[in-house]
Amino acid sequence: MPQENFDCDVAIIGAGPTGLMTALQLGRAGVRVCVLEKRDEPFTTPRAIAYDAELMRSLRTVGVLERIGASFVHDLGVRYLNAKGKVLWSSTQCPQAFGFAARGTYYQPDLERGLSEAIAELPQVTLRRGIEVRAVVQDDDGVTLDLGGGSLRARYAVACDGGSSPTRAALGLWFEGETFTEKWVVVDTLEDQFPGDGIVFFCDPARPGLTVPNAGGRRRWEFLVMPGDDEAEVSSDAWVRARIAERGGGAGFGIERCVIYTFHARHAAKFRVGRLLLAGDAAHVTPPFAGQGLVGGVRDAGNLAWKLAGVLQGRFGAEILDSYRLERLPQLHRATGFAVRLGGFIMTTRPVQAWMRDRLMRLIWSVPPLRDYIDRTDPVPHNVQRHSPLVRRRAHRRVGRLIETPELSVAGRAVRLDALMGPGFALVGLGIEPETVLGRNDRDTLDRLGARLLGVETGGAIRDPQGVLAKWLGRRPALVLVRPDRIVADVMAPGAGDGQLDWLVGAYALNQPAITTEKETA
Repeated sequence: MPQENFDCDVAIIGAGPTGLMTALQLGRAGVRVCVLEKRDEPFTTPRAIAYDAELMRSLRTVGVLERIGASFVHDLGVRYLNAKGKVLWSSTQCPQAFGFAARGTYYQPDLERGLSEAIAELPQVTLRRGIEVRAVVQDDDGVTLDLGGGSLRARYAVACDGGSSPTRAALGLWFEGETFTEKWVVVDTLEDQFPGDGIVFFCDPARPGLTVPNAGGRRRWEFLVMPGDDEAEVSSDAWVRARIAERGGGAGFGIERCVIYTFHARHAAKFRVGRLLLAGDAAHVTPPFAGQGLVGGVRDAGNLAWKLAGVLQGRFGAEILDSYRLERLPQLHRATGFAVRLGGFIMTTRPVQAWMRDRLMRLIWSVPPLRDYIDRTDPVPHNVQRHSPLVRRRAHRRVGRLIETPELSVAGRAVRLDALMGPGFALVGLGIEPETVLGRNDRDTLDRLGARLLGVETGGAIRDPQGVLAKWLGRRPALVLVRPDRIVADVMAPGAGDGQLDWLVGAYALNQPAITTEKETA
């Protein structure tokens, strides 16, 4: 169908963080995007709150982090208190990765503002608020969205319309998993008066709870709704203030938001139906105990955007889109399972189980080597592609993992590897210039990927002063093929012959070289 018959390449339904991040990454790749949001104004109250180092890396890579630097609380310690308020565990260390703490919080309205501001600078992306998508109909060439008073025609649509997604429901997709019977009172306060500066879990089987600091003097409190509680009472101002005061939270604070949540661990039976795709809470929801809700949605955006852009630019066949769920679902299962186990262990309401937990935590904390190991280890399952056909795992133990992104020295100037690699594929030569060893077939494959070639520690302009990449990889010299989402797709030894990248042609459904409009960011 002729290009002029489409209003945009991709229509995104929903302007939450997942929808905005997807639009931003597609727009940076030159894709024409229209984001449709039924709310007239952005949310002004917090919802998601926790970040990990991968989320921070993603925000830095797309140029959002510097816009909202004051909206974060970094390097949070954790304390676990028993029913009597005695410390079961206290961790002041916070694991680090990619130049960030692995544990911290953010203020979601500011995050969405930063994403919206970055999008507004991309002429190929349009954000339309006050627009409700009433139906989506697809055919062989594209999708047509019914907007009530009009329609919009796109080549693909991505539904980021939340856990109750009307798009998912219209597709008839079952939301597999479980809904927990427990409900939680979630309270966001202003003018925080809590004496601690980190995360505190109140491991009291009579009423488990937790508290987490947030930017701007805010603090999140969560209390389990117990059997027999009246929901109207436990969400009242007086009840909330009494519970917070019992936990040492003072009395002079303001309340920004108070809601009752039911937690879920569910995912859609499919993430793709033809030209319609699901992302974020529309595709999966998880309990909050491991802080992986919004983080999972941003991972969706990172995994999907480059594949969709590649299809639209003619690099890949559309079948590569089937790898989106294949790659995301295993990590989602691991993260959700961890969150469920953590919640069940820490927030149990069974006195005998709580007694056993308390004894175990105190025992581990009393052994310095064990305590130190746990303190410096991030227990949340990482974004690792173990069985994806889009990575060649047998090539090296680091294949399928996120590449490190140290500060490199470029003519005396400190530059992150992420910035040097740009928004697309990159072949990083560690200790060798890629151009000097690539054969004709491998060069052709890299051209078809649109890959950027970099040489680090080759005697040229790019140096790794701390040797981070060599330590991380454990091999030098080497050629490291990195995907746009920073997952290592392959590691090759120089001099192993031409055609080492032939496996990519079938795995990625590679087409002949296509003209691309990717934005260079090095």
